[in-house]
Amino acid sequence: MQKMKKWALLLLCLALLLPAAAWADEAIVIDKTKGENADFAFPEDAQLLEIYFPKIGGCDAAFVRYGEFSMLIDCAGNQWRETKKMLDKLEVKELTYALNSHPDADHIGGFNHVLKEIPAGEFLLGFPEDFPEGDTLRFKVYEDLHKLEIPFRQMKNGDTLDFGEVKVTAVQRTDIGLQRVNNQSLMLMVQLGERRIFFAGDLQRDGQLKAIEDQENMDIRADILKAPHHAYKPMQAGFLEMLDPAAVIITSGRSTAEGVDQLKKASIPYFFCEQGILRLATDGNVWTIERVK
Repeated sequence: MQKMKKWALLLLCLALLLPAAAWADEAIVIDKTKGENADFAFPEDAQLLEIYFPKIGGCDAAFVRYGEFSMLIDCAGNQWRETKKMLDKLEVKELTYALNSHPDADHIGGFNHVLKEIPAGEFLLGFPEDFPEGDTLRFKVYEDLHKLEIPFRQMKNGDTLDFGEVKVTAVQRTDIGLQRVNNQSLMLMVQLGERRIFFAGDLQRDGQLKAIEDQENMDIRADILKAPHHAYKPMQAGFLEMLDPAAVIITSGRSTAEGVDQLKKASIPYFFCEQGILRLATDGNVWTIERVK
């Protein structure tokens, strides 16, 4: 009889622990791109942070939306038409912000075309207009945007933007002397509740090594990572460990993304933008990733 009581007590304890264990095993990122998890839905009253990546490769662009706030991060260079096509599909009529991480053509080259038709309240720069490096195309973009009378503002490390419950934090290292435009990219942490996505700009080897050296002062752990420099090369191992992502977004083509093998070995899911528009959404508790048809 005493043994039966002990077993009953043990079973009761296990039953009480099961909900916590099940919660611990829940996915942070739900992949809906393959038709699986199609029945998953956020609560009807949830206000979602949405992030869209257009169908591009070898350049960067992302559209962020939360309630009445919106932001276009970079603008896809000579593939800006895909960005515009995506924004039109989403019926975007205006932007709160347009932000350029660094003045290379594949990140800045389409802003003047897109913002001519979809106005932005403010143009945010990661570098001063007179920064001596970057693609010369930047001067034409700046000139056109000034003609549109869009206010300019430079963002720096630690600066923040508040989109209601969403916080956007700028992360930038300006102490890197090599390949300065890429390695000094303005990076962004976008957070709602417990969920985070990190836009790593075009950070390359030296920028990643600097981050590793100073990791005690850099809080960049994120659920989702926009791969640095289009995943052309594998990340420094310590940098990937700092980020510890559950999923990675890649803005280059399969044939040029050498960083994919590293992600495969680490069993980290990755998603190519070139295969079609990606929609990421979160209610602050879980992310979903799906293709927009």
